[in-house]
Amino acid sequence: MKNVIITAANANIGDFLTRNWLRSLKDTNKLHNCDIVVVDYGLKNTHINQLKEEGVIVITGTKKYHIVNKRFFDAGKYLKNNSYDQVLFIDSGDVIFQGDIYSMFTTDINNFRVVPLGKRILFYQWLIFNQFEDEVKRKIWKLLKNKPIINAGVIFAPAQKFIELCDEMEKLIRNKEEFGPDQIIVNYHLYKDSVKFIDSKYNFMMSTVYLGFNLRKGTFYKLNGEKIIIVHNAGQMDIFRPIYNFGYGEGKNQIKHVMYFLKRTMYLLLEVYKKYFK
Repeated sequence: MKNVIITAANANIGDFLTRNWLRSLKDTNKLHNCDIVVVDYGLKNTHINQLKEEGVIVITGTKKYHIVNKRFFDAGKYLKNNSYDQVLFIDSGDVIFQGDIYSMFTTDINNFRVVPLGKRILFYQWLIFNQFEDEVKRKIWKLLKNKPIINAGVIFAPAQKFIELCDEMEKLIRNKEEFGPDQIIVNYHLYKDSVKFIDSKYNFMMSTVYLGFNLRKGTFYKLNGEKIIIVHNAGQMDIFRPIYNFGYGEGKNQIKHVMYFLKRTMYLLLEVYKKYFK
């Protein structure tokens, strides 16, 4: 049975999707027996045509709701109508690939496989109390309190389990127009189910890892010299992302030193606050 990589995109990130995300994925992976699916939330025709020429399956997404939430709803609907073994659900506007991901489709295949954030910041407290009904909030908080935070930007999972995640996402999120509740439900559902933490090289977020990284000729490495497989330049807006000119290839990727150290300092302070004032 095939595996599938699913992402979502709109016109704002269409150029990055085709020139960096897709190019890096294809350059570094053989992708045998694996489909690539992009959920379209307003891509330009040129983007759609480029994707289809590369063999990508493009599906039209739901018009209403915030993209961070509806991407799960639409992915779940697609999977219910198509047979796959394993799923990689991944961001596209701030991610590049630098190596082969195939082993992740064949390891711990009965579990969700994700990277926890390196720092335990006040993430649950920020989002949980304004996004859900009171009874749901109590259940979520009871389970998630003091758990490592899981980032929803890179999720490996069995297809059926991912469908169940998407169904619960649609059921529990009260205001589907809001940014953020998807992250909470990912954490809640995965900890209820079965989750395996994997090496940070499969979702490397520069600002939240305890150790730093090296950057040579546009390529990211861990401090031990190991090449990072999936680089995630995370941040709600470009201004808050630690890497400037982010992308795939030599000549790309310069560190925003001020922003990088400000974010690391902020996360360290929040972690200290959580430790002593929780």
